[in-house]
Amino acid sequence: MNHQEAKSLLSVKLPESSLSLIKVEVFRLSWQGKGYNIIAEETGYDHDYVRKAGSQLWAELTKILEQTVNKRNFRTIMESILQENHQKNIKQPDFPGTTIAFSSPFYIERSSEEARSYNEIMKPGAIVRIKGPVKMGKSSLMHRVADHANSEGMAQVVIDFNKADRKILSDTDLLLKWLCIQTTLQLNVENKLDDYWHDIIGSKICCSNYIEQYVLPQINSPILFIFSDIDVIFDFEDTYKDFFPLLRSWHEESKHNDNFKEIRQLLIYSTEAYTQLDINLSPFNVGLPIELAPFTVEQITQLCHVYGFSWTNDGGMNSPITLILKKLGGHPYLTQLTLYHLSTSEGALESPSAELTNILNNAHRSSGIFGDFLKQLLHLFIGNQHCQQALLRLLNNDTLTRQEISLLENTGIIRMSNDSPVVISPVLIKYLKEHCHA
Repeated sequence: MNHQEAKSLLSVKLPESSLSLIKVEVFRLSWQGKGYNIIAEETGYDHDYVRKAGSQLWAELTKILEQTVNKRNFRTIMESILQENHQKNIKQPDFPGTTIAFSSPFYIERSSEEARSYNEIMKPGAIVRIKGPVKMGKSSLMHRVADHANSEGMAQVVIDFNKADRKILSDTDLLLKWLCIQTTLQLNVENKLDDYWHDIIGSKICCSNYIEQYVLPQINSPILFIFSDIDVIFDFEDTYKDFFPLLRSWHEESKHNDNFKEIRQLLIYSTEAYTQLDINLSPFNVGLPIELAPFTVEQITQLCHVYGFSWTNDGGMNSPITLILKKLGGHPYLTQLTLYHLSTSEGALESPSAELTNILNNAHRSSGIFGDFLKQLLHLFIGNQHCQQALLRLLNNDTLTRQEISLLENTGIIRMSNDSPVVISPVLIKYLKEHCHA
């Protein structure tokens, strides 16, 4: 327990005006079981002065707590009070990893990204592209954009490509029929696909005609198509070379076709695949790009406060905020998981900064709190020679190709800053160096 933590514990019950330097030091060192003579030696104060300050402190606590407090029993009493206050005042968070509820105080707003997304999605024929590695907050932002669109009277269709069978994903005709059927089911519109599907016309035109000529007139409002985990299609070359140009065509049609102005698109993906798709046919270079970045110092500080830790960004090398940023790089999920474990740890009541240091020092271990996440990350590299080679070149400070950057961005271990790759978290790199033999 450091001086600031001792002062924070005392401030739970005592006013700031009574927390003199000597009282805080007596409290801190007495908590460690040290006698007045040792406290005097370590602080440099006179022994009688230390003892007098201690007597005053115990008397003040006795009065305010309405029970006898002395040097022998104060720690037991304070631990009981702190535990009670912690349970009463701090809302128990859900375990991180899933979409964060709208009402949750543990969701950190990305004000700029949210505002721009809300504004753009209301424009005719709009495309909003939310990009970010796994566990960076894409789903939470997606749901908030969808909720805003819904509040504005917009109908919605969610196309989650993880729910499509590989047989469907590998066949453009089947995929577009699947999309059309998903659309009518979610909008509660009768399925009349057979009336609009003609093989000789081609599946892309059939799909577009079905949406424009049949579905839109049934709804009488704009439709927001949410394409979630669209990266999945990148594994099927023949499919993505047909599907992505279709999405681009809807956007282009909206410039001169009033019907297509009613179609809005929200694309959710980790990174652009290294494909040979013509840039004039790609939906990934039009519309509004929203790239989710790691948390800033201010956002980390805000999140710490929500979890009940009154740390400030004082710029000190060993301050909790600095340690979190240095070790985790602002990675949203890793930061949330760290603070979750810290807030539910009994050791954090006495010395949260010491417990934080312990967690971060063991963060790169498979047995640490990030174990499951690290194993999933390792799985992306094992068996993928291209990823391993890209990692080796990164570790050797070699210049990375566009494909290598794309691969490493997709895993979430780097981000681009000023056209240069930057490692997000040294914890992830340390783990991969120890377990991935590139």
